[in-house]
Order: sequence, then C-alpha cells, then structure tokens
Amino acid sequence: MKPFQRKNDGVLYKQVYEWIREHIEDRTWTPGTQLPPEPVLSKDLGISRQTLRQALQLLINEGLLYRQQGKGTFVQNTRSQYELTVLTSFTEQMRARGKQPSSKVLDIQPNLPPDPVLQQQLGLSSHSRLLKIVRLRLADDRPMSLETVYIEENTCPDLHKHDLTDQSLYDLVENHYRLPIRSGNISLDATKATSKEAQLLQVEPSSSLLYMVCINYNDNSRPLFVTYAKYPKERYIFTVSMPRRQG
Repeated sequence: MKPFQRKNDGVLYKQVYEWIREHIEDRTWTPGTQLPPEPVLSKDLGISRQTLRQALQLLINEGLLYRQQGKGTFVQNTRSQYELTVLTSFTEQMRARGKQPSSKVLDIQPNLPPDPVLQQQLGLSSHSRLLKIVRLRLADDRPMSLETVYIEENTCPDLHKHDLTDQSLYDLVENHYRLPIRSGNISLDATKATSKEAQLLQVEPSSSLLYMVCINYNDNSRPLFVTYAKYPKERYIFTVSMPRRQG
C-alpha cells in the first residue's frame, strides 16, 4: 500500500480523500473491504479523526464508501441499477443481478381506513379498508430498501396470512390471486433518514434516501396497490431510457 505523504499546500482532508480514493480505484481496497477503524487509520496517517471523517464523508457522498452502524466503513459494491423502463419487483431485480433477495416483515396492520391521499391514489372511498405491510428488503442479507405497501383488503383477501418473508408480493398478486399487474406510475423524490430508518438500512442518521412512490395497476387500469419505498442513495442508481418525441 502506498504510504500517505502530507503536502504543504492543499487542504489536508482533501489530500486524505485523494489517498483513499486512489486505493479504491487501483483496487488495493476492493468492493466489500472494510477500512481500518477510524482510530487506527487516523493514527497510521498521522491526522486527527475529524480530518479523517471529513475525507470519509466525501467518499460516502460519492458512493465509493458506505457505513454500517456498529460495524465500520466499507468500500462500496457496484450500485444496483434500477431501470425505470420496465416494471419489475424487487425480487426480480435482485435475482437478475445474481443476488439473493429476502425480506424482514416489520409490521402488518389490517383493517385500516385510507387517508385522503391513499383514497386518491387507489381510487377508494372513506369506507374502504386497507392492509398495510412494512418490510425491510435485503439482497445477500444487506439492507437495500424500506418498503411500505397499502392494498385494499378486498383486492387480496387474507394476504396478511401469507409468508411475506421470502415471497414476492408481485408473485402473490399475479399468481395466487390471479390479478395481472400491467403498469406502474412512479414518482421519485429525496428525503432524509430518520433515526429508526437509518438503523434499519444501516446508514447514518439524516443520510440522503431516494424516495419512490409506485402505484401498480391491473389490465383495466385499476389501481391494485401502492408502494412507498426508501433507498440509500449510495446503493442504487436509477436509469431512464427516453425516446425523443417525433414531429
């Protein structure tokens, strides 16, 4: 490993940033590698922990490193690419990338009244009743997203009785309940992780998250369910292919 040499000119934390980045790019530290603990690395480099943290934060912001609470700082694996050209489930996305998808069911609440936003999104009346499902989605046991799904109880009766740990919701809706999912209306935004969300997703509190709302429709353009999903920005890149309008 190339030793760190402090220069007389230039901001110190940016010099450290460049040194770490160089070791990532030349694959001295390969994806998934855990960096030495901050006290050890700062001592080895002859710098303060505050200076090291500034450098690490720059690299985290660029998606080259990520932190896991209680574990340390790691070199980022290639971010998962989410293509917004074809509607696919989380399970389908991860399997296509050779990863093993799984879920942790955090909450299931039946018989909920829809608020005005959900009434509009799902075309419901105030008398309708919803099932709420909250799951932490993982790939190779690494948290990738936090999802909250709302679905009218009459659409998929007894859905909450199914094992949603290993089963895809898309698969259940389409194959068990025989309701084809034909399209989705997706909107994207940005938000900050709450303390609880940060703990679940293994990121720092107030980290930036990508926030997606997806309304899924059947073949009659009737809303089936809506998914609210939050993704750590350093683990995903969203891509869109758009033809230019003709004429």
